[in-house]
Amino acid sequence: MALLVGVLAAWVLLRRARSFPRARPSSKPAAPEIDPFEILALQLRLSTLATQIQRIEHDETSLARAHHLRATQYAYDAILRQACLLVGLDDQSRSPATDELVSDTWVVDEDERMRQELELCARGWSW
Repeated sequence: MALLVGVLAAWVLLRRARSFPRARPSSKPAAPEIDPFEILALQLRLSTLATQIQRIEHDETSLARAHHLRATQYAYDAILRQACLLVGLDDQSRSPATDELVSDTWVVDEDERMRQELELCARGWSW
């Protein structure tokens, strides 16, 4: 009798398990993982460019100082933009009045640059 009750209980449990809907995979794809070495490479490049900008700003004897400063700032803005795109910061807040495309780099005003830097710092970036 105990064996019959056990078999009956197992049969009922199997029937219930089959009647529950199975978990379906979510329709939203998983976010791709970001390579930590790519993050470190961008942080290193940002750090190097920030150091170069400071050096150029303080060097009064440099020839073509404004040109070097502008070129280094363009490079910094381009790397900063790559970093923002890598972490998924939206570009919708950018307006055509603040940015213009100049030879594959983005010219960014000081407020937008500060916002991008703060957003990256809030996500744990440092350079």
